[in-house]
Amino acid sequence: MIATQGHQDQSIRIQRMLPRNCQMLLFSATFEDSVWKFAQKVVPDPNIIKLKREEETLDTIKQYYVLCNNRDEKFQALCNLYGAITIAQAMIFCHTRKTASWLAAELSKEGHQVALLSGEMMVEQRAAVIERFREGKEKVLVTTNVCARGIDVEQVSVVINFDLPVDKDGNPDNETYLHRIGRTGRFGKRGLAVNMVDSKHSMNILNRIQEHFNKKIERLDTDDLDEIEKIAN
Repeated sequence: MIATQGHQDQSIRIQRMLPRNCQMLLFSATFEDSVWKFAQKVVPDPNIIKLKREEETLDTIKQYYVLCNNRDEKFQALCNLYGAITIAQAMIFCHTRKTASWLAAELSKEGHQVALLSGEMMVEQRAAVIERFREGKEKVLVTTNVCARGIDVEQVSVVINFDLPVDKDGNPDNETYLHRIGRTGRFGKRGLAVNMVDSKHSMNILNRIQEHFNKKIERLDTDDLDEIEKIAN
């Protein structure tokens, strides 16, 4: 909200109305530069608690990638995953609203209970979709980056990056990757993150994400049911 949605001014105005002895605490999985600057403005003389970068990608999350040639192969890989392992609830991230809408429709045709969340929805609509997902009325949430942060649903056992996260210049968005896969493996449970790779460019993005977090992401063959079953154990 502070970094990208222009709420800094309102937040500062609110802060000025607070009593001087008010205790302020700011929490985030990541703090980019603009948010650090904001924090220094609003919280004088703070106590700062930081995790090391290598501790950020939670050790409770197993990470894999699947090699595909196109969108349809990515969808087939997804269906193979669902056919081989028990998934309580899943979150699937797409780069565009168009892809998210297509994927939600295809999954519905396969008989999945699917919710769709994207940026053009009103705040109330988004909240209603998230609440239904939290209550387990839908088992799959297909979303764009609007949902990468701040949703805690205990039953999410798998996160799938149907498209890898990139910034506006096409470079890996490591922070968003961390937030996305952090939707699983919460509350001390084990989680599973699967990345769909469909080009040399997306393989390069994945390699750079691995380097950034110094964490190997293993290849998964979704045509091999035995291999898929192993990762679930």
